[in-house]
Amino acid sequence: AEEAELQPLIDQVRAMLRSMNDGDTSASAYDTAWVAMVPKVGGDGGAQPQFPATVRWIVDHQLPDGSWGDSALFSAYDRMINTLACVVALTKWSLEPARCEAGLSFLHENMWRLAEEEAESMPIGFEIAFPSLIQTARDLGVVDFPYGHPALQSIYANREVKLKRIPRDMMHRVPTSILHSLEGMPDLDWARLLNLQSCDGS
Repeated sequence: AEEAELQPLIDQVRAMLRSMNDGDTSASAYDTAWVAMVPKVGGDGGAQPQFPATVRWIVDHQLPDGSWGDSALFSAYDRMINTLACVVALTKWSLEPARCEAGLSFLHENMWRLAEEEAESMPIGFEIAFPSLIQTARDLGVVDFPYGHPALQSIYANREVKLKRIPRDMMHRVPTSILHSLEGMPDLDWARLLNLQSCDGS
């Protein structure tokens, strides 16, 4: 029954992916990685990705330094979250260990850059999304990530401040800035959150 309910949504995502030509939207390694983590609906117990083309995209778009992200413009925020997301997606399916190792090596070597970035250039919701992604990596058994790096401490602190300012019950009742970064947050009531969806689907 669940598979039958999900199939129209899966077909819709496939149609959207097929309809996008180069130039219609900029590629996002982060978003692609989250779609790549969706398990296949069916009898294999979710042991494969529902959208394998997204995994191929990740494999094909790793940068020479081991990271993922915008090759034309270096932003530590962009590179860190994109790279960790792609490592997590590949790790989830036990794929491409050498690429994962290269990504983790990049994260080790460049994590300090987060402390040097201008706070004003931090993407909306980064302080929520990045710690959630780090927890996902930990849950998947990614051991070679610098979980205790000093550059992460201010991000964790900002996360706590934001979550205290917007209680969990409130984020389910009224639109807040946390809606930009719900991915990876545990224990959400999606039935209530769907009531906050805009008429354009966003």
